Amino acid sequence: MEGWPPEANYLFLGDYQGRGPMQVETVLLLLAFKVKYPENFFLLRGNHECHSLAYIYGFNKALLEWEGKSKIQLQNNNQKDCRLFKKFINVFE
Repeated sequence: MEGWPPEANYLFLGDYQGRGPMQVETVLLLLAFKVKYPENFFLLRGNHECHSLAYIYGFNKALLEWEGKSKIQLQNNNQKDCRLFKKFINVFE
């Protein structure tokens, strides 16, 4: 890879989340680049971006923690209700 958009094109092949402690920030950075450079920045959906695997690998929980939910709220919350999780899944459908 050499250069920054819009002088260079970037293609990412998926599995953006579930890979470490900065997974939420990584996804947000990639989506920000996609918004800023839609003609030069391409994000393909990997298997981790489907609802079931994203849920299993804890991306929804990471989003809830990132939103500042307390441990008590996390235990009582139905994880499928996280708004950011739904939006993330919708990006790749």
